[in-house]
Amino acid sequence: MLEDKGLAIAIHYRKAPQLASYIHRQVKQWLAASGLPLTLQKGRYVLELKPAVHDKGTAIAEFMEQAPFRGRQPVFIGDDVTDEHGFDRVNRLGGHSIKVGKGRTCARWRLPDVAAVRAWLARGFAKEDLIYEQS
Repeated sequence: MLEDKGLAIAIHYRKAPQLASYIHRQVKQWLAASGLPLTLQKGRYVLELKPAVHDKGTAIAEFMEQAPFRGRQPVFIGDDVTDEHGFDRVNRLGGHSIKVGKGRTCARWRLPDVAAVRAWLARGFAKEDLIYEQS
């Protein structure tokens, strides 16, 4: 499945994981031949083609300079390797980075699944519901 993300394109292959090697090879070849200033970011059953100078971390930094975000503490929740730049930026800004599910991360906190995220949000962001990540 091809997802238009505005400045980026995501190629999802969750429904056809057996094609992972083929998709990775084809996208890498296309990217090398294109000469475009894009970077390839791998995630769980997804490849993202995006501008080489932008990631979720730079987007968060730009948001945090704008009203109504300026001067506030950022909270960023994600579940994939594509979220790690965002976690890192939020950490550097003194905010709360929250990884959902398993896997290595630089996020400071963790919740086990989407249901736990929804419950956490419904309870008003109770810090005691979060699992602290030892780094």
